[in-house]
Amino acid sequence: MGNGSSKNNDSSVDFLGPESPLVQAQTLEFTSSGIRINNKRTSAILTRRELEKMRHANVSNDIRIILNKPFSNVDRITDSLYLTGIGGVLLENIKELKIRCIINATHEMPLAKLPKVASLRVPVDDDPSENIFIYLDDVATVIHNVSKKGGRTMVHCLAGASRSSTLVIAYLIKYQEYTLKNAFCYLKSLRPCARPNIGFFNYLIKYESFYHKNNSVVMQEVKIQGKTVRVPDFYKAEFPDLYRVEVQKQLNQSHMSQVRVQESNQVNYINRNRGVKEMHNDMDKLRQE
Repeated sequence: MGNGSSKNNDSSVDFLGPESPLVQAQTLEFTSSGIRINNKRTSAILTRRELEKMRHANVSNDIRIILNKPFSNVDRITDSLYLTGIGGVLLENIKELKIRCIINATHEMPLAKLPKVASLRVPVDDDPSENIFIYLDDVATVIHNVSKKGGRTMVHCLAGASRSSTLVIAYLIKYQEYTLKNAFCYLKSLRPCARPNIGFFNYLIKYESFYHKNNSVVMQEVKIQGKTVRVPDFYKAEFPDLYRVEVQKQLNQSHMSQVRVQESNQVNYINRNRGVKEMHNDMDKLRQE
């Protein structure tokens, strides 16, 4: 199947065994919710020059926002772990930071194909119904193993806000001995746009309970406008802006990606009414101009 093959020849997950959800994910064609996965592998990694060109071109708002700060920032979480959105997955960044493993937490974007760099996919949509839980432990272990060998890992999704943040928090819980609350607050201090969607946060509560035998965060039910919304119990006091966003989001029953963010005046940083294929086509055209 050539460049479009779903087979990943990477040996970086062999130690996990064939039953590993992450290993099995490398050959999936659809997410658990039925979305087709972009299983292409590409060596045409964005450069800084190409990114700047895109930023100043006549592009749609969804692309423009995620290609700019804060989403394009590459934030150092530990000496061996970095978190970003697709605007930070640049050839120069990968080389300068000496990245040896890229965790692509999207179903939309192709995997990077670079020498001496492992590329692994976590095929989930940014939706609370997606079962990201099955991947948390494997991804944390991969990050840990890369670090033990002196390498560095870059974790990304489209915006570096929800999917990738969830994976990073799980790593902090398992290998850095953070509580969930401390891991979230620590990550938020480094990457203000980080915010796992409410479904992913529920999975992180379950994950923390497994490793710490208790929970630093519980979901609080709040009655508003006759509806019951659920938010982490510390949001209202410590992250009031995030609390208001989460409440409004649940009241509107909107997709997790349709969020007003503090760092942008745009209502949506990913326009779910526009197909992923159209977004990719726009990006490809810009690079060819």
